[in-house]
Amino acid sequence: MSHNELKTAEQFYQASLKNLNKANELHEKMEATERKTVALFSRFIDSTKPISGDVELTAKDNLKAIQQRDVLAVINSIVAMTLDMPKPFLAHCCAGSAIKSFDIYVWHPNDKDREDAQLEGHLTFDKSSVLEEALSLESQLAEFIIKAKDNAEVTA
Repeated sequence: MSHNELKTAEQFYQASLKNLNKANELHEKMEATERKTVALFSRFIDSTKPISGDVELTAKDNLKAIQQRDVLAVINSIVAMTLDMPKPFLAHCCAGSAIKSFDIYVWHPNDKDREDAQLEGHLTFDKSSVLEEALSLESQLAEFIIKAKDNAEVTA
């Protein structure tokens, strides 16, 4: 292996370590945010309601509350990730309380019309698949951020 190849390999290794550390830091921040969100929204489960009569109905209500809380935790994670969006990208999140929805758009600032979003996601809370869709959107955003940061480091 030549000196230049060794130097290139070492630079690649150092850049990989740096990216791994950044990813671990982002993951730790998201987990901390998720724990805070879970604690905040745990009040949606009404533990003071007496369980008399239909225990199955109460269990279903509590399960629904837990699922809603999980969706909100994922959305909170998505919003937190947008705060780590690399320059020059712009992220816009919108919650529609009347229609129970959440939208996210990520643009490049050179797209003046904002017609061609680099990433676009729409969640409707009334859908039974909303948790799976939220997790998918979170993964897409994480991949987008990692790719954008990698591209920024390569061009720098």
